[in-house]
Amino acid sequence: MARIKSNAAALKTMDEADAVLKELCEIESQVEILDNAADKQIARIKAQVAKDGKPLRNRKKSLVQALEAYARYFRGELFKDRKSLERPFGSFGFRKAPDAVSVSKETAGLLKALGFEQYVRTKIEPDKEAMLALDDETLEKVKAARKQKEDFFIETKRELVNQELTKRSA
Repeated sequence: MARIKSNAAALKTMDEADAVLKELCEIESQVEILDNAADKQIARIKAQVAKDGKPLRNRKKSLVQALEAYARYFRGELFKDRKSLERPFGSFGFRKAPDAVSVSKETAGLLKALGFEQYVRTKIEPDKEAMLALDDETLEKVKAARKQKEDFFIETKRELVNQELTKRSA
């Protein structure tokens, strides 16, 4: 299998690195301009759709409420032997919702106090941020270790490139 030379070694001087940083600035500026324009178009379209669709959404809501009121009022007649009705343009009826329990802030404490601990969840997990204060020896005792790594970063300074782009477009 033939070896392929990586582009990573293509830069040999600081001037070449500066040229790459400048190009990155230009690209970031152009991408930001494109993203901003797209965001404005998306926002404009969403606003127009919300405006255009408001009467339809309101009408749908009132129709659903009317059908629900009808179904509830005539529930005894319409749903004697069944929970839903099939009609030419759809179906409507009642479904059993999953059981749920509502609780208050005091519920967990009261369950514990009454001996119902099996109904209380307790999540125990290490506090990694607090553990940063521990020394390495203590971390080793609790089978933990401090992780240190260096991430490569690039911070572009687009001011100069933006000035050049402004001059070009003027």
